[in-house]
Amino acid sequence: MNTAVPPGRGGPAGTFAAAPVASQPAPRTGFTTAGLPPAQQFDAWRHQAVPFLDITPPAAGAAAGFEAGATTLRFGPFLMYASRLPAHGHARSAARIRRDSLDHWIIAMCRRGTHRQRSGETMIECRPGVPYVLSMARAFEAQRSGGEIDWVTLHVARDSVPELEATLASSLHAPLDGAAGVLLAGFMAGLRDGVDSVQAADLPHLATAAQALLHGALHPAGAGGALQLEQLQLARLRRIIRDNLGAATLTPRRLAALAGMSRSQLYRLFEPMGGVAHFIKRERLRRARRLLSDPSERRDIATLAEEAGFFDPSSFSRAFRREFGCTPREARAAELAGGAPAAAAPARGTVLALLRDL
Repeated sequence: MNTAVPPGRGGPAGTFAAAPVASQPAPRTGFTTAGLPPAQQFDAWRHQAVPFLDITPPAAGAAAGFEAGATTLRFGPFLMYASRLPAHGHARSAARIRRDSLDHWIIAMCRRGTHRQRSGETMIECRPGVPYVLSMARAFEAQRSGGEIDWVTLHVARDSVPELEATLASSLHAPLDGAAGVLLAGFMAGLRDGVDSVQAADLPHLATAAQALLHGALHPAGAGGALQLEQLQLARLRRIIRDNLGAATLTPRRLAALAGMSRSQLYRLFEPMGGVAHFIKRERLRRARRLLSDPSERRDIATLAEEAGFFDPSSFSRAFRREFGCTPREARAAELAGGAPAAAAPARGTVLALLRDL
């Protein structure tokens, strides 16, 4: 089944557009390059469908064409992203991760074709029809080969399903190939193939089903008791931090008090991430970047910085430049002008906008 949405059914080629579902608000979007001149197809796909990746054209070159299509469906904390496209290579660099501030979990399944991915010292080859746990917060390089790649994923924002955070973290890069994983794979494939019949009223039920199936598939792959507890503690601490980023009083001492744990325990948990103060600062910068990237956000930069927890404009500007390589003013100007290819202000309904809204 071709995932490309034909012109007139979800919008013209080269654009993301909502696909109507009965008389309800459209819960899905579609994108296709099929109606574009071959020489324009690859760039359209790269900038519109996967702006969060560095993508390389197939061996024949970009001018030979890149006929591809994608469909998205948002339900609860999940975003389904399904695509069919030619073989190609792609990557997600540390610099791109810093620029777009997306760190979602991905439950990914290659239905047809081959997907090989390297992240640090970890190398995986996705077996067809088996879901794998991946992360947008980890840099990686991937190569897809075969006559046509059929790819379906469930994106879920970190901490949006806190009860799953520990097992997601301990199952990173692992296949979900147990009995429950088979059921999850069937759900993902069925959702993709039946997306045209989904009604708005179905979305809460789909979210409940996905969460239950994911919980069951992750459970066998979970880590031992001590690591499981540690990951649960980290998930709870991250949620507390994100709920209190705008508070000037959010310090390691205050966080320990809010979490009901000792500072030594807090420091031990965040040591692999550069320390708790470093983590809080990074989260504040990421929130500031998201606010500056929102085309509907009209408040001045100082107000947005304060919402993210920065109350001194000079220190905020210095920290922002060190993290993202530009000043807050330059970042906002580029977003408004649509001139930052790695983090351009996304139009409503595009994949990037949907991911940021999760």
